[in-house]
Amino acid sequence: MKRVMIKTVNLTKKYGDFTAVKDLNLEVYEGEFFCLLGPNGAGKTTTFLMLLGLTRPTYGSAWIEDCDIIRNPLEARKRVGFVPEVPGLYDDLTARENLTFTAELNGVPKSVREKRIKDLLDKVDLKGWADVKVGKFSRGMKQRLAIADALIKEPKVLMLDEPTAGIDPKGSEEILSLLENLSRKEGITILMSSHLLHHVEKYGDRIAIMKKGEIVATGSISSLVKEENIVEIDLEGVDEALISELNRLDGVKEVERRGNKLIIVAQRDIRREVFDVASKIGKKVISVKLTQSLERIYAKYFREEEIR
Repeated sequence: MKRVMIKTVNLTKKYGDFTAVKDLNLEVYEGEFFCLLGPNGAGKTTTFLMLLGLTRPTYGSAWIEDCDIIRNPLEARKRVGFVPEVPGLYDDLTARENLTFTAELNGVPKSVREKRIKDLLDKVDLKGWADVKVGKFSRGMKQRLAIADALIKEPKVLMLDEPTAGIDPKGSEEILSLLENLSRKEGITILMSSHLLHHVEKYGDRIAIMKKGEIVATGSISSLVKEENIVEIDLEGVDEALISELNRLDGVKEVERRGNKLIIVAQRDIRREVFDVASKIGKKVISVKLTQSLERIYAKYFREEEIR
């Protein structure tokens, strides 16, 4: 079994009467690409601040690779590289100079510093931009450099807060592919926050959906979508008798009528049973289709305006 690299137990942060994060319980494993999914205000950034020892929890506990973040915040922080939504880079310094400055701050020996910087610039595909001032970089290039900057101390855990915000699709894919390689090939544990469903669905090993500071769903992508099987059935006619019979099927959570089409939400694939029920009642079935989507899970917890 893989080691637990990030663990929280009832981690909570309150600001007066406002609870930003409530009873957060997480376990993120070594080499895992774990995503916190939720809209702005869900508590993702506050979670990162607590895990980084930058804000003290109101109560609860958390560990980074068995290091208690409350008792030993400085030691815990040594194990983590962090990339904020807006990277703290110096525009008037070159990429190499930015990394050199961070290496010095983190006590990276001179004997290995130059090679490590060269390797990191190559890894984030900025080798040809090493001696260009960062002020000339695009948003995506700055974010890739920020990842290199976070990796300079060779952390085992990398946390990223909305790393693709404001970046075009091509740049976003480059960043996410880079993170996937770090996770799969180098065994670095990735904890990333995002509000973008397609990014999480494509790259995440597991996700936790956050709403108003609480985790409302967690698990692998496949396990979550299996909980929401959407069966669409087109018929020549629909009546209440058919809807009533379908609602009685084991695992059916909801039956919605749209003209001569029924949308059935179930906990499993019930296409065969739906077809049998319709045939028994004498309804001619035109088509039966199954869809499984993380979007359906997400929409269950958030209003349409929140998703935007």
